[in-house]
Parts: sequence; structure tokens; C-alpha cells
Amino acid sequence: MTKVITIFALTVFSITTKAQTFIPNDTIIANNVFQVEFSDDSRSMVWCENLGGGQAKVWYADLDLNTGLPNFATKQAIDTIQGQGWPYWGQDNVSKFFLIKNKNGHIKYIRRTAFNTLTQYDLGTVNNDDKSLLNVNSDSTKNYFWVNYVKKNPVSTGLDSLFVFRSDNPANRIFINAEKKNTSGSAYELTFPRWLAQSEQLAYPFRPFTNQPYFDIKFWNGQTQTSTQVTNDIPSSIFNHHVDDLPFRLPQFPNDTFMFSSKAAQKVAIYQRTGTYFTQVQLHTSPTSIVPTTLTSFEPFTICGNKTYGAYQVYSGGGIPGSTAGEIYLLSIFGDTLHIKISDFDGDVAVDPEYVIGNNKVWIFYYGKPTGLGNYNLHRCETPLVIPCNPLGINDQQQELKLSVFSNPFSEKINIINATGLETYQLSNSIGQTVWAGRNIDQQDFSNLTSGLYFLNISNQNVQQTLKLIKR
Repeated sequence: MTKVITIFALTVFSITTKAQTFIPNDTIIANNVFQVEFSDDSRSMVWCENLGGGQAKVWYADLDLNTGLPNFATKQAIDTIQGQGWPYWGQDNVSKFFLIKNKNGHIKYIRRTAFNTLTQYDLGTVNNDDKSLLNVNSDSTKNYFWVNYVKKNPVSTGLDSLFVFRSDNPANRIFINAEKKNTSGSAYELTFPRWLAQSEQLAYPFRPFTNQPYFDIKFWNGQTQTSTQVTNDIPSSIFNHHVDDLPFRLPQFPNDTFMFSSKAAQKVAIYQRTGTYFTQVQLHTSPTSIVPTTLTSFEPFTICGNKTYGAYQVYSGGGIPGSTAGEIYLLSIFGDTLHIKISDFDGDVAVDPEYVIGNNKVWIFYYGKPTGLGNYNLHRCETPLVIPCNPLGINDQQQELKLSVFSNPFSEKINIINATGLETYQLSNSIGQTVWAGRNIDQQDFSNLTSGLYFLNISNQNVQQTLKLIKR
């Protein structure tokens, strides 16, 4: 029996990037700023100001989405932290908030309740662990949130331990994993444990080979409180293993889970989960001239309904980010072929790019400094991404063709179901390159294509549909 699989339809948009003529415009807008985090709706910013002696003051400001600038005139001082109690954004069914650990060891979360209006809550010290590298999940359907942290072993040959607790029962500390330190620091610093948004799943690194410093990835599930290995890539070297992996979902593919990794040197790898394991579906080579290079901090964002981009940093060597010279790049992973350098302070340290989606355009922020000097500066980079985007067939954008294909995934041929004979087709690969076009078909042989992810755009007059196809 043949099984017909209907793939979801997407509204198709058009965007002009002018990437070929883009000239970097990178401006310093503030001094003594590091560990900058923007809320995912681009309305708010938190950051740290270095006070010396391992201490920093945490600040908050709202953003002006017309100019892309923080409202520093109304910034608010939050608290003082010691060490790695840095702020990170989370969300529950009440509101967005950011979480810190202050210098007294108290875990605080600060809700954004209105424009430039905050409310602080204090969970106390929770337990006696010396906590580092805290992070928090975002799930707007839950009345609680998860906090993860690392308890570092003071012995250089000891294991650093990864724990979590839940906000409604913080005394219940749950152990997840322990890993041997790297030569450059904690095993969890370069491959930072990260939550999949709108879930209770935490991605974290583990060593498949006990005596090697190279990582694969596991997911810990807060619902079942169990871990599952999700990559099996047989890492082999410091430049060929999972670094700074980030799981994510996209609005145009709501049923799929993806993951960024810089598994290979100078490469942005995009994985898609197909069953238990993630499979690599894209591999982008950075145009940087820095060799050797480590690549981290890719965080995707989607505009125009189906155009997904992300900024990432590269830095020389294999050390901790922020210690060597670097650059910031902007890359499209779905719907475009954009891949450009946007920073313009060559030779400087460049760390942790963050996106801001404004009312009319997109900016990328990062913090940087001349190599070897002390405090960081906050940079804002222009991008060629302009909002709003112009939808095609706007009068009929609520219509869809309701076509489907089988079989999918496919190895050779696809069959089109419900075609009228008036459709035109365009097949693109995962980085937006057209690999085939045709019209008036109900079957097509794609046996010559390489394995991977493809998008079939189908149009009939001004009504369009996009189907996601996987070639085995």
C-alpha cells in the first residue's frame, strides 16, 4: 500500500539583500560592556559592566526598534555578580524574564512587566553548590522554569558536574552529567549547555571516548528526567567535534528540530533530527581568512515568514572565545544565499553576536576590544536585511494549492498529488540554490541529486506552496 504524505505549506516571500554591494558598517555605541543578551523579541537588553576583582554590575535597558539603539538614558542597575553569574533570558507562562546569580550566591529572576518596568524575585541560594555557567529554559506553556548550572571541581584533574533544578521545587537538585576539564577550562564552557526553546530539553556535551577531549551531544528531558544521545559523529580532533551546539526550531518548519554546530574547522554545520539522531543537512564554509579558526555563537532568527539567518563569530586558534582576534559574519541557512562579513575591526577580539529585529531593519550586536586590552566595547553592525518584506500574491496569501508528494523521504522519483497541470515548479537546495525547474508534471526523477534537504516551490498563477523534501 502506498502511503501519501502531505507536507505543510509555507507562504512564500521575497526579500532583497543587496549582499554583493554590502560594505560593513560597525559602530561602537558603549564602553565597558560584556556578556550582552537580548530578549528574543528584541525589546530588551541586559549586560554586564566590569567592576574589577571578578565582579560585574548587571544592567537593563529597553530598545528603540526604530533606531536599533538601547535607551541608555533610562537604563536600570539590577545587581552585582561575582564570577560567572551572568544574565540569561527565559520565559514561562507569565512573562519573559532574565536570571542571574548575584555576588551573595542568590539566584534571582527579573520579570519584564511593561516598558522599562521590572519586578525582581529571589530564589535564595537554592543549595550550597558553587554555581557557574547558569542558563534557563523558555517555555511559555509552563508555570515553572528550569535552571541548569555547572559545579566546577577545584582540582584540575577533577570532573565538573552539570545539575538542574526547577523553579517550583529549587531544593530538588538533579544531577545530569560530569565531564573532565579541557586544557582551557571547564568542559561546559566551549560547548555550553543550551535549552531547546519552547521545551524542557537541554542539549549538553559528553565525551564518547573517556580519555579524549572531544564531544558528541545528548539531550536531557525534563519531563522524563532521562538523557538520550542525539549525535554519533565519532569526533576525532579539536577541530572536528561538536562545539557550542544550539538546538532550535523554525516557524516555517514547526514540526522539525534543528541544531547548529561548528563540528568541523571553519564550518557552520546545520543538523536536522530524523528519529533519535541528528543528521547533517547543511555545511557552510566561512569566508574568513583567519586560520586556524574556531567558529561559535550562531543563533538563528527568521524574518519574512521563511527567511532564516544567523550571525556567528570566528576567532583564531582553539581557545576560549574572547581571548584571540575574531570576526563576525551573517549567514542565511534557509531561503537565501547570503554569507557576508559584517564586523569591521580587524585584529580585535569579537564575541557573542546577537540579533535585533527592528521595525524597519535587522542589526547585529557584539562586544569586542583590541587584543590584549581590558574592557569590552558594545558594537552595532548594520546588515542588508530590510523589513517589512513584500509578500508575493498578497491578495491570495490565505489560499494554498493543497498539493502533496510521495514518497518522502525519496531516493529517486517523487509523485505530485492533486496537480491540475497548470503548475510551475522550482526545486532549491538547503542554501537556496535552484537545482531544477519545470512545469506540468505529475512525476519527476531526482535520482541524480545528492542526499539532503530540498524545497519544492509550486505556483499556479499567484497562489504558491512550498514543500520540504528529503533525498536519501
